Amino acid sequence: MRATGFGSVFLVLAMLGSGPAAADLSAALKMCVNCHGEDGMGTETDTPIIAGIPAVVQEDALYAYADGDRHCGNKPLMCNIVTRLTEDQVTELAAHFAAMPYKPAGEEFDAALAEQGKAIHMENCAICHGENDPGDAEASILHGQKKDYLRYALQQYAAGERAQLPAMESKTGALSGGDIEALLNYYASYGR
Repeated sequence: MRATGFGSVFLVLAMLGSGPAAADLSAALKMCVNCHGEDGMGTETDTPIIAGIPAVVQEDALYAYADGDRHCGNKPLMCNIVTRLTEDQVTELAAHFAAMPYKPAGEEFDAALAEQGKAIHMENCAICHGENDPGDAEASILHGQKKDYLRYALQQYAAGERAQLPAMESKTGALSGGDIEALLNYYASYGR
C-alpha cells in the first residue's frame, strides 16, 4: 500500500542504524542528489526543483515514473532509479525533499509574455497551483520552477502523454505552444 509519511531520511537512518535498510535509503538519497542536488534545486535546467514540493505530490510523481504514466524523456536514468525504490524509500525521500525550503530558479523572463501567462494561469491553473505564491499551491509548485522542465511537462500534458486529473486535462489540452511559453515566462517572473 502506498502511504504518505513525513519523517526525515536522516531520522530514519539513525533509527535503523547501519543495517541493510539504512544502506538502501542512503543509496537512494545519493542517487537523487546526483541530479536534484543536496538542496533539491537540481543541477540542470531540465531537472525540476523538488525542494519544498509537497511530499504527496512527489510520491505521486515517483510512482507515475515507476508505473510508466510519466515518461523520463532525455532523463532515462530517472525511470531506471524509481523502479528500484521501495514504498518506504519513496515515502522517506519525498518527505526529505518536501521539508526543504522552496527557492525559485531565478531564470530570465520576458515581461510582456509573463503578463499574458499570468492571465492564462489565473483562468486555468490558479485554483490548484496558487494564485501568485508557491505557498498557495495545493498541487505542485509552478511559480519559480525551471522553464525547461516545465516546458517539457506542459508539452506532455497538452499532448495527453502524461497522466493527469480530468479537470487538468481539459485545461492543458487547450494550451497552444504560445500559451505554454507565456506560462513559462509568468512562472519565471516569480519573486523578481
